[in-house]
Amino acid sequence: MPAKRSRKIASSGGRSRSRARSAGAGTPSSNGSRRRGRAGSSRSVVGRIEEFNRLLLVERKRLRDELSEMEEHQLKTEEKPVADAANEDDLVDVATETFEREKELALESSVQGILEMVEEALKKVRDGTYGICDGCGKPIDGNRLRAIPYARLCIKCKEREERHRPVAR
Repeated sequence: MPAKRSRKIASSGGRSRSRARSAGAGTPSSNGSRRRGRAGSSRSVVGRIEEFNRLLLVERKRLRDELSEMEEHQLKTEEKPVADAANEDDLVDVATETFEREKELALESSVQGILEMVEEALKKVRDGTYGICDGCGKPIDGNRLRAIPYARLCIKCKEREERHRPVAR
């Protein structure tokens, strides 16, 4: 491994490539935001609020559409008569229908929870606090927000939360 390091230093005139690439990291740019050294994240979250706002609006529309479809499907299945449990086959049908309805309700609840998190993130965009970790107050990495635009915790705080969450059994 030291041989690779010495080649990097020799090929870049005494500076390692990673050091040369991040030489401007943390220095204010012309728009007042801080530049970051990693490729693909040169603009700060603050400079990309419109991009994240658009992602959140698209996600909100998708979730609302999904909820509407779930509600329509639920209405259709509620209209169907439940099988009469007169024989063993009917008992299986009743159990299957009950399981499917409970599964649909759980999925609907999950989608509603995500929709609430999206709404909360949109409120933070309006308030000017979007992209700030609720746990530590530090900025959330832009790549995390691109993957989960409604994230409210940075990676470190989310890992800490998951470590301390009781395991369901």
